[in-house]
Amino acid sequence: MKNQTEKKGGARSRFRGFYTALGCSLAMIGAACYFAYHQTSTTLEENLNSLTEQMAVTETENFVLMTSEPDPAPAVGVQTDVVMETETEVVTEAETETHTEAETESETTESETESETPVHQLVPPLTDYRVLQEFSDGELVKSETTGTWQTHNGVDLACAADAEVYAIDVGTVTEVTKDALWGYTITIDHDNGVESRYCGLDGSVDVREGDKVQSGQKIGKVGDTADVESALETHLHLEVKLSGAYVDPMVYFA
Repeated sequence: MKNQTEKKGGARSRFRGFYTALGCSLAMIGAACYFAYHQTSTTLEENLNSLTEQMAVTETENFVLMTSEPDPAPAVGVQTDVVMETETEVVTEAETETHTEAETESETTESETESETPVHQLVPPLTDYRVLQEFSDGELVKSETTGTWQTHNGVDLACAADAEVYAIDVGTVTEVTKDALWGYTITIDHDNGVESRYCGLDGSVDVREGDKVQSGQKIGKVGDTADVESALETHLHLEVKLSGAYVDPMVYFA
């Protein structure tokens, strides 16, 4: 009976020792966990505070940079660029004005040149006429006045006495003279290789050497002063040269 009681007491003592050891282990584990948690929380809090401080410092620096006055050097650079652009614009405007003036002068010169360029308009030398003797084109024909065979280098246009004579084209009077054979004559240079000569006029010529004449301008009147053709009725003897060679005057106004 006593042995059984001792056995039961020993068993209980062992169980109590086991639970005591287990409790101590749990207590140590809990203490370790608490210590680790406490350390981790402290470290996290410290890191968080440090990060917050760094962010605050960064924001402060950014604010200072944003609110601080700009560096003078860039400002001068920007202002210089503006001045350079302004100068460029002024130069461009000046060049444009110069170019416009040059174009205007060129247009004015062209207009003056065009106005000075003669407008050739061929007209007959008489208002009313008929062909009395044609241009012989280098062939010999017998003269009714002299009875000799000779070339007839112009055309004879029968007309009324004192009939007005007109320039057949625009040009410059190069000669006004009284020829021994052809009487009073007027020669006009038409500036294009063409030269006209009016023979047998009376003495009341209307132009002088160097005068500019227009097409159809009156230059004199028909007379009977061409002794070389005095056997013919009243007429105008007209000659035309092209580059120094005689040509048929009728080609120009017929």
